[in-house]
Amino acid sequence: MFRLFVCTSLLLCFAADLMAARQPRKREAMTEEARMEYKANDMLTRGLELIEQKQTERGLKLLISIPKMYPQTKIKFKVFLALGQHYDKKREYAASLKQYMAATKAEEKEVQAEAYYRLGITHYNMNNYDKAFVTLRKVTNEYPLSVFANESYYYIGLCHFKLKRWSRAVESLEMVGASVSMQGEGEVLSEAGQRLYVKVSDQDLVILQEEGGEFKATVRAASGDETEVDMRPLGRDGLHYIGSVPTEPGTPVAADNVLQIIGGDTADVIYMDQNTEIGKRNVETLAKIRFVSTASVGFMDGAYRDYTRGIFADQDAFIRVKDLDLDTTSEQDRLMVRIYTQYKVEQEVDIEKEGIDLDYEEEQFEVRDSIDLELVESEAHSGFFTGTLRPTSAKNDADIQDGDDTFWCMQGDEIILEYIDQQHIEGDDALTITYKGKVLVGELQDVKIQVREVDSLELKAKKLLIESNIFLKLGQIFKEVGLNDNASEKAEEGLERSEEVIRMSLKSSLERETVEEAYQSKWELLLVQGKLEDAMAVCNELIVLFPDSSLVDQAMMKIGVAKQDSGLKKMDDNIPSASGDLSEAIKIYQGILKLEKSIMKPESQYRIAQVMEKMAVSAAKKGGKAPELSGAMVAYKKCADLFPESSYAGDSLEKVANYYIQVKDYSRALELMDQIFQDFPDASFLDSMLLKWTIASYRMGDLMTAKEKCNQLLTEYPDSKYAGKAKKFFKVINAKLGG
Repeated sequence: MFRLFVCTSLLLCFAADLMAARQPRKREAMTEEARMEYKANDMLTRGLELIEQKQTERGLKLLISIPKMYPQTKIKFKVFLALGQHYDKKREYAASLKQYMAATKAEEKEVQAEAYYRLGITHYNMNNYDKAFVTLRKVTNEYPLSVFANESYYYIGLCHFKLKRWSRAVESLEMVGASVSMQGEGEVLSEAGQRLYVKVSDQDLVILQEEGGEFKATVRAASGDETEVDMRPLGRDGLHYIGSVPTEPGTPVAADNVLQIIGGDTADVIYMDQNTEIGKRNVETLAKIRFVSTASVGFMDGAYRDYTRGIFADQDAFIRVKDLDLDTTSEQDRLMVRIYTQYKVEQEVDIEKEGIDLDYEEEQFEVRDSIDLELVESEAHSGFFTGTLRPTSAKNDADIQDGDDTFWCMQGDEIILEYIDQQHIEGDDALTITYKGKVLVGELQDVKIQVREVDSLELKAKKLLIESNIFLKLGQIFKEVGLNDNASEKAEEGLERSEEVIRMSLKSSLERETVEEAYQSKWELLLVQGKLEDAMAVCNELIVLFPDSSLVDQAMMKIGVAKQDSGLKKMDDNIPSASGDLSEAIKIYQGILKLEKSIMKPESQYRIAQVMEKMAVSAAKKGGKAPELSGAMVAYKKCADLFPESSYAGDSLEKVANYYIQVKDYSRALELMDQIFQDFPDASFLDSMLLKWTIASYRMGDLMTAKEKCNQLLTEYPDSKYAGKAKKFFKVINAKLGG
């Protein structure tokens, strides 16, 4: 069976701020839902612009407020992605992980795919490769036609490379480009002027690859040009071939390996399927492509090299639009744009609302003047349309005359360039693309950054939290090097500050994030002092205050781990109260499992099994008999069954497989290991599993499988710590086989 896919770019992605600037052409009779989406989208655009202008605090506050003000909108998930990327740039990975996890709840598949992809990259940046594998594999498995699947294969390869698994790295990197979007039957949209990729999938190609052959596909444009595309194998299975050809506007040039096209052009992709499913041979299979150009617009400097946001009044403004759709003739083509100035309407402030932050109220604008301007293509088949306009400054409204040929503006106005893109990669509906600039009158003024006043109480609380966290870091450092008294002293100083913030929150209204951070700092400081009971009490206070807080499960997990570590240490020292600490740890983990939205449930279930295993081993040592591990194994299996996509699922199954080998239930061990290799192809323990697979197969008398798995271990994991044992086993197995 033959399948053919076409795309413009393997890694096609649109910037969030560009997308936000495009609005539907018609906005009459907007529903309430659409109005909320529009407002949230506008706030997202403004927030990103503020961050870009280095007004980071204002921009972040605006973005963070969107999900609170418009919780039912779809835009909020794009806000989570934007916030996550911001925190990633600052290397605040814990914060970015939280945002990306929130974005995974989106309904749109592409947003989900991007969220999981960025989760994987964040785990990669944190050197947490096992978790990176889990989320990146989710993208390649569940969103295989997404543009993020290709990038995910790339990062999977990088993870293997970091872990020195060379063959696995090569295997993953070879899959980059395999995920080409299948855009259905009939006409496919492709971006004009960009490289065109063609992917062919055909069972017959397996034989072609075995014979070392390659083949060509043909791309034939309706405007007259035609070129052949060299198709090369993609991956090792031989099912997929991929090729590409650059496209550019212009008249056909023979044998230049470039496809020349014009605006609105179409093309056919032709492949000779040597043997179809119904038995016919040498059938021409066609894919129809329609080339479209997604427009870009902006005000430029005089050399048309860089975009500018400042437009001087009484001087020429330079405008450029790139849209290959309008390049339809061999002459210099033309298009129309609309340019207008607008000013902000001053709103009366209700004195009864004094003290309320109105910074994010929807702003109202009035158009001061507008003009339609014709742009001319810079040269034939360039696709760039340029023109100039001179805004004329007025000192007051009385100077402006309606209906004249002058384009008026005033100090502080915004100047807007507006272009309607009729054809683009996003679909059939026309898009209005805008580009905003600021009118500058007279000499260039010093840049003035306006910062919203922050309530002094809020500012004081944040200052106290910064100091509290500094003492927390000092306390943790002292504790790590064994200076417990110094650690306790620093923690006490930090506690004074975090407790003062909590007292302030009881007397006046502080931002929720500030209060949550105060509680988090407090229990962290109590843990430094070793006061587990007090830390648990603080955690319970937060649960009562904010039952939906994302910090609750983190707090409970830290306390549970502290109880577990304390119990294990007591167990090693034969202290009787060890079992009490471990039982408490299990209760805490079970409490996390009951939290509705906790992301730490997989780890909790895994730790429950871990504690049960340790307790069983300890009890067996005291009784001088083999440990009874069946209960722990059930808990491990439960972790794998309930949370198959977590990084703990593979570790849990490894524990169960080891148990089966230990009790000599080899058939179940082999069955489980086969499942592990299918479901967790990137797990860190696969070299260990291959050695166990070798041993289990050998003991069952299956020498050929034992040899195959032993050879796989040596080939794929030559630097494994199990390689030495594998070489010895290989010699023994070979001798048994008479090799």
